[in-house]
Amino acid sequence: MTHAAQTGLSVVADAVTVSVPDARNSRARKTLLKDVSFRIKPGDFVCVLGPSGAGKSTLVRAILGEREITDGRLLVGGHDVFGEADALRGAIGYVPQRDVNPTALPVDRALHYASEVRLPARATASDRQAAIDRVVAEVGLGSVRHETIGNLSGGEMKRASLAAEMLAAPGLLVIDEATSSLDPATEARIMTLLAERARAGTTVVAVTHHVDNVDKADKLLILGHGEVVWFGSRVEALGHFGVHRLADVSVALEDKLPGFWSTRWQEREAADRRTAEGQPTGGTIRDNAASASTERVASLETVSIPGFAQQFATFFCRELEAVIRDRVGLRMAMLLPLVLAAVVLAGFSATSFRNPLMLTRFLDPGEKSVLADVWGEVSQAIATESISEQDGSIPGQIRVFLDSQPKMLAHLREPSTERIVRDALTDTVPVAPDREIIDPGGTFKWLSLMSICMVILGFVTGFREIVKERPMLDLERRHGLRFIAYVIAKVAALAVVLAVQITIFRTTVELGLLLREALGGDAPAAIYRRSAIVSGGCNWLAAVACATIGLTVSACVRSTDKGVLAVPLLITPQILLGATILPIKGGLLKILAVLFSPLYWAHRGCRSEGPGVPDFWQNLGDYDPALWIPITALATQIVVATIITILVLRWQERAVLGRNRAVR
Repeated sequence: MTHAAQTGLSVVADAVTVSVPDARNSRARKTLLKDVSFRIKPGDFVCVLGPSGAGKSTLVRAILGEREITDGRLLVGGHDVFGEADALRGAIGYVPQRDVNPTALPVDRALHYASEVRLPARATASDRQAAIDRVVAEVGLGSVRHETIGNLSGGEMKRASLAAEMLAAPGLLVIDEATSSLDPATEARIMTLLAERARAGTTVVAVTHHVDNVDKADKLLILGHGEVVWFGSRVEALGHFGVHRLADVSVALEDKLPGFWSTRWQEREAADRRTAEGQPTGGTIRDNAASASTERVASLETVSIPGFAQQFATFFCRELEAVIRDRVGLRMAMLLPLVLAAVVLAGFSATSFRNPLMLTRFLDPGEKSVLADVWGEVSQAIATESISEQDGSIPGQIRVFLDSQPKMLAHLREPSTERIVRDALTDTVPVAPDREIIDPGGTFKWLSLMSICMVILGFVTGFREIVKERPMLDLERRHGLRFIAYVIAKVAALAVVLAVQITIFRTTVELGLLLREALGGDAPAAIYRRSAIVSGGCNWLAAVACATIGLTVSACVRSTDKGVLAVPLLITPQILLGATILPIKGGLLKILAVLFSPLYWAHRGCRSEGPGVPDFWQNLGDYDPALWIPITALATQIVVATIITILVLRWQERAVLGRNRAVR
């Protein structure tokens, strides 16, 4: 990675054309930029204007090396932005429309973390602090440097974003609609600040649709229908378009057919070229663009990108500090486990965890013989309609008794009674009393709900973590951010947050159970569950695994709203595959649960079936109860989801940028 040594960089476009496949016709191509040529000298302040769809954003992405051109050449400081894109990224600062600093941090702390990403690895703490002090003074944030960014005005937040990009002293500063949401007075201050940066030597290219303050720029670059229709001063532009106000230029562009104003601009260039013939210096814009091959190449200083350990520490500390300083978010994060704990305690307030349950066994041969004899006599007794048919025989005496018990007689005549006796005699159903145990039903249901709460907590914590700061992520990638350091730091920070939340949740539940016992109630049976520490550990790992899966979803979507819609789609399969509702004893369901369900492993790690648990409560089937198995499985799911998240980010960048950026 390289950056310019605090000197302005030229920008030269030579017949730049950008075309993409037409979405409406797969065999056709749509031209976004056509034969765009201009030369911006080092230290110039240029405003890029044009109506919507004119190609302004496409031009910005091309200058940043993020949009491959179809034809022509585009040089920054004499370097090809596509052939040397990665080398130039430290030399080009970019301020997007959205503010990219963490809003929960004070200006000074946000710039501290920005300096650790943007400045060379060899920079010392004093070097970084000096850079922070310099940019704070340059953008005029001295009075609010200790204020939280989220509490600043729109203009101050924009200055903070600008300050972050100026830390590395880029030779070219690109501003993309950065003043679009500001009031006129604030926009004027920002434009004045940009003009001052240009006078200090930095080349500034600002895309804007506001024309009130473009007089502060040295030149205007006006695009229409993807073509250059003007490049020069504001005053001359008024005469060229035959208007009295710059705002009327857009109307003039719309009133004429595509190509009219670009042709007129080319004719003006040709006239300038004829006038300039024979002059030893100067030349027209197209002459300068055409001689791009002779453009002086700026000397770039090699800069070492911070390694994995330093980037991990930066992102991890920034994430935790942002969580701690976000008062509202912190309260919500602490309140959620309390609410979940209250739901669990209230839901099981009337549940008795120690009801007796009689286990049964198959009849032995002697018992089968007695049952067969007795059932034979009873069958004869209930088969008749009147007692007169029974001449004092044993079936008759039984019938006399049953006539005094009409409900019992009705039950004995039910087809199910005969089926039960038959199954008992054929060893199909165990009916003989064996021994009494504590009913595991209440405890198992309690364990299931505890694990489900942790799954919900994990998904809710992780699903928006990447998408909410995607502009900041994209910007920091330009300064050498490594996806692996970023994602692992995210996972580690989420693990810390979830550890605190789960501690609050489980502590509240356990205290509630202790209070219940003190008031004469009972608690979940210890024989059917692991210890609180083991259960808490398994719940924590499951929550981290779900949060990491949420990170993968957050990397795939482009808005928080879409991430919210994905949460129910993530939670529902977990509940179905977690052996909390459906028994998971084998087959395809068990394969899916083992591979994709942290809830399954959390349930397996928290549950202890104990001796003699009835078959209808054995939702896990035959399995090895060793504790290391669920722990290893959950850790593996965390690692796999982390790797998938990194690969998704890399694939997205590769798909968008192609060969223009080396993906780390």
